Amino acid sequence: MQPDRRDFIKKALTGVLALLGIGFIVPALRILTPSRVREKEMAYFPLLPEEELPRAGVKKAELTYKALGRDMKARVFLVSSPEGVTALSSTCTHLGCLVNYRRDKKEFVCPCHSGRYDLTGKNIGGPPPAPLTRFPVRIRDGIVHIGMKV
Repeated sequence: MQPDRRDFIKKALTGVLALLGIGFIVPALRILTPSRVREKEMAYFPLLPEEELPRAGVKKAELTYKALGRDMKARVFLVSSPEGVTALSSTCTHLGCLVNYRRDKKEFVCPCHSGRYDLTGKNIGGPPPAPLTRFPVRIRDGIVHIGMKV
Protein backbone atom coordinates (compact mmCIF):
# COMPACT_ATOMS: atom_id res chain seq x y z
CA MET A 1 0.00 0.00 0.00
CA GLN A 2 1.31 3.34 -1.00
CA PRO A 3 0.79 6.34 1.25
CA ASP A 4 -1.86 8.72 0.14
CA ARG A 5 -0.56 11.91 -1.48
CA ARG A 6 -2.75 14.11 0.76
CA ASP A 7 -1.45 12.44 3.94
CA PHE A 8 2.11 13.00 2.77
CA ILE A 9 1.46 16.72 2.08
CA LYS A 10 -0.27 17.16 5.47
CA LYS A 11 2.61 15.55 7.33
CA ALA A 12 5.23 17.49 5.38
CA LEU A 13 3.40 20.80 5.93
CA THR A 14 3.00 20.06 9.66
CA GLY A 15 6.72 19.33 9.94
CA VAL A 16 7.72 22.52 8.12
CA LEU A 17 5.37 24.66 10.25
CA ALA A 18 6.69 23.03 13.43
CA LEU A 19 10.27 23.84 12.44
CA LEU A 20 9.32 27.42 11.59
CA GLY A 21 7.47 27.76 14.91
CA ILE A 22 10.49 26.56 16.85
CA GLY A 23 12.67 28.91 14.79
CA PHE A 24 10.56 31.87 15.91
CA ILE A 25 9.74 30.79 19.47
CA VAL A 26 13.30 30.18 20.68
CA PRO A 27 14.63 33.65 19.69
CA ALA A 28 11.47 35.29 21.03
CA LEU A 29 11.95 33.59 24.40
CA ARG A 30 15.55 34.77 24.55
CA ILE A 31 14.47 38.35 23.90
CA LEU A 32 11.60 38.29 26.37
CA THR A 33 13.44 36.68 29.28
CA PRO A 34 15.89 38.86 31.22
CA SER A 35 19.54 38.10 30.63
CA ARG A 36 20.20 38.05 34.35
CA VAL A 37 17.90 38.63 37.24
CA ARG A 38 19.63 40.56 40.00
CA GLU A 39 18.31 40.14 43.51
CA LYS A 40 18.12 43.54 45.19
CA GLU A 41 19.73 43.94 48.59
CA MET A 42 18.30 45.84 51.54
CA ALA A 43 20.37 48.90 52.45
CA TYR A 44 19.68 51.37 55.23
CA PHE A 45 20.12 55.11 54.70
CA PRO A 46 20.13 57.87 57.33
CA LEU A 47 17.03 60.07 57.27
CA LEU A 48 16.96 62.36 60.31
CA PRO A 49 17.96 62.61 63.97
CA GLU A 50 15.79 60.64 66.38
CA GLU A 51 14.74 63.79 68.26
CA GLU A 52 13.02 65.08 65.09
CA LEU A 53 10.59 62.13 65.06
CA PRO A 54 7.05 63.18 65.94
CA ARG A 55 5.84 61.98 69.35
CA ALA A 56 2.46 61.23 67.76
CA GLY A 57 1.18 61.86 64.25
CA VAL A 58 2.82 62.18 60.86
CA LYS A 59 5.99 63.86 59.61
CA LYS A 60 6.98 64.22 55.97
CA ALA A 61 10.67 63.77 55.16
CA GLU A 62 12.84 63.46 52.07
CA LEU A 63 15.36 60.66 51.84
CA THR A 64 18.43 61.20 49.66
CA TYR A 65 20.59 58.18 48.89
CA LYS A 66 22.90 56.68 46.28
CA ALA A 67 21.87 53.62 44.29
CA LEU A 68 23.60 52.16 41.26
CA GLY A 69 25.92 55.17 41.12
CA ARG A 70 23.08 57.71 40.96
CA ASP A 71 21.71 60.16 43.50
CA MET A 72 18.13 59.18 44.34
CA LYS A 73 15.39 60.94 46.29
CA ALA A 74 12.30 59.52 47.93
CA ARG A 75 9.65 61.32 49.92
CA VAL A 76 8.44 59.32 52.91
CA PHE A 77 5.95 59.78 55.70
CA LEU A 78 6.97 58.81 59.24
CA VAL A 79 3.96 57.78 61.29
CA SER A 80 4.39 57.61 65.07
CA SER A 81 1.91 55.54 67.04
CA PRO A 82 1.93 53.59 70.31
CA GLU A 83 3.17 50.57 68.28
CA GLY A 84 6.24 52.48 67.10
CA VAL A 85 7.40 54.33 63.99
CA THR A 86 6.33 53.33 60.50
CA ALA A 87 7.78 54.70 57.27
CA LEU A 88 5.39 54.86 54.30
CA SER A 89 6.08 55.75 50.69
CA SER A 90 4.38 58.90 49.47
CA THR A 91 3.73 57.33 46.05
CA CYS A 92 0.14 56.31 45.31
CA THR A 93 -0.16 52.71 44.17
CA HIS A 94 -2.72 53.62 41.51
CA LEU A 95 -0.77 55.78 39.05
CA GLY A 96 2.25 56.97 41.02
CA CYS A 97 1.08 60.44 42.08
CA LEU A 98 2.43 61.85 45.36
CA VAL A 99 -0.06 61.57 48.20
CA ASN A 100 -0.58 64.25 50.83
CA TYR A 101 -1.44 63.91 54.50
CA ARG A 102 -4.78 65.38 55.62
CA ARG A 103 -4.42 66.12 59.33
CA ASP A 104 -8.13 66.92 59.76
CA LYS A 105 -9.17 63.47 58.44
CA LYS A 106 -6.06 61.62 59.64
CA GLU A 107 -5.54 59.97 56.26
CA PHE A 108 -3.37 60.17 53.16
CA VAL A 109 -5.11 61.44 50.02
CA CYS A 110 -4.00 61.21 46.40
CA PRO A 111 -4.82 64.44 44.54
CA CYS A 112 -5.01 62.71 41.14
CA HIS A 113 -7.96 60.35 41.58
CA SER A 114 -8.95 60.76 45.24
CA GLY A 115 -7.33 57.58 46.46
CA ARG A 116 -7.34 57.38 50.27
CA TYR A 117 -5.13 55.53 52.75
CA ASP A 118 -5.31 55.24 56.53
CA LEU A 119 -2.39 55.86 58.90
CA THR A 120 -1.12 52.30 58.45
CA GLY A 121 -0.97 52.81 54.66
CA LYS A 122 -3.96 50.58 53.95
CA ASN A 123 -6.04 51.70 50.95
CA ILE A 124 -9.50 52.69 52.19
CA GLY A 125 -11.07 54.43 49.21
CA GLY A 126 -10.76 55.29 45.56
CA PRO A 127 -8.93 53.36 42.85
CA PRO A 128 -5.61 52.37 44.52
CA PRO A 129 -5.19 48.59 44.15
CA ALA A 130 -2.73 48.14 47.02
CA PRO A 131 -1.57 49.80 50.25
CA LEU A 132 1.26 52.32 50.40
CA THR A 133 4.70 50.72 50.41
CA ARG A 134 6.17 50.30 53.90
CA PHE A 135 9.87 50.77 54.46
CA PRO A 136 11.73 49.16 57.36
CA VAL A 137 12.86 51.62 60.03
CA ARG A 138 15.72 51.25 62.46
CA ILE A 139 17.27 53.70 64.88
CA ARG A 140 21.02 53.53 65.41
CA ASP A 141 23.17 55.99 67.36
CA GLY A 142 20.33 58.52 67.54
CA ILE A 143 19.72 58.51 63.75
CA VAL A 144 16.60 57.18 62.04
CA HIS A 145 17.51 54.93 59.08
CA ILE A 146 15.14 53.83 56.32
CA GLY A 147 15.62 50.53 54.49
CA MET A 148 15.43 50.51 50.69
CA LYS A 149 16.08 47.68 48.24
CA VAL A 150 18.87 48.69 45.87
